[in-house]
Amino acid sequence: LSAMADKFKMSDGSHGMLKGQADPNNMPRRSCHDTEHERQAVRPRPQKTHVDSTGFTSQVADIATTDIMEQAIQDKLTQTMEHAIEDGWNARLEDEKNNEDRYISQAELDEKQDSKNVDDDDLEVLRARRRQQMKDAHDKKLKYQALGHGGYDDIEEEAFLKTVTASERAVVHFHHKMFEKCKVMDMHLAKCARKFFGTRFVRLDAEKAPFFVEKLMIRTLPCVIVFSDGVAVGRQVGFEGLSLEGDFETIQLACRLKEMKGIEEDLGPEDDVQWS
Repeated sequence: LSAMADKFKMSDGSHGMLKGQADPNNMPRRSCHDTEHERQAVRPRPQKTHVDSTGFTSQVADIATTDIMEQAIQDKLTQTMEHAIEDGWNARLEDEKNNEDRYISQAELDEKQDSKNVDDDDLEVLRARRRQQMKDAHDKKLKYQALGHGGYDDIEEEAFLKTVTASERAVVHFHHKMFEKCKVMDMHLAKCARKFFGTRFVRLDAEKAPFFVEKLMIRTLPCVIVFSDGVAVGRQVGFEGLSLEGDFETIQLACRLKEMKGIEEDLGPEDDVQWS
């Protein structure tokens, strides 16, 4: 490699110019009096392959190259336009889907009915969507009631898997009947069970569920585990993140469970929730 490096050196741009390449120091300056035609870049003239050649082949090749370039540009523009149209259409479909999924309250419907800027067809669409949402909510409530939502029940170890897989969201409190902190947790979870109907709340005596206590590696009580479609996605161990003494509000625990995707309903730490 060293011998190769000694044999060659990097060009500094001042030597070895190609045939026909003008010396940049002797290039004529453009005059302000040049015509527009004179200012245009000069394309290379077709080269003859032999003395008797007319240069026709080179001219045809040059035309073909130009046509290919123009076609490539046109194809690129067409592709770009197709992508833009597709993106716009997808955005419109997504916007329409979001509007369909958006909850329509009775107050909003009444406001639309009183407005003069909404025609009858749009009102009828809103009414139909409101009726469908109310029907879906009613059907969901019946389904939740059949699964035991709304209550805070004791379960046996044999019912554990069925309980956490039957509901989309389930919260299981592994407790000990002699632990005071478990009793405090029971009080807050019972309130949550009555308020957040989208979650199944249950409790399981840790002494009577050795198999799942071992499988879930439960070492400290109280231990509240959140399940989503039968998969453990989070846990509240003791009063960690709440209060060492247990003097925390139910909304604090509810927000912790919400962060773990254990509660369906919307809520925040500043919400004034009326606990029953």
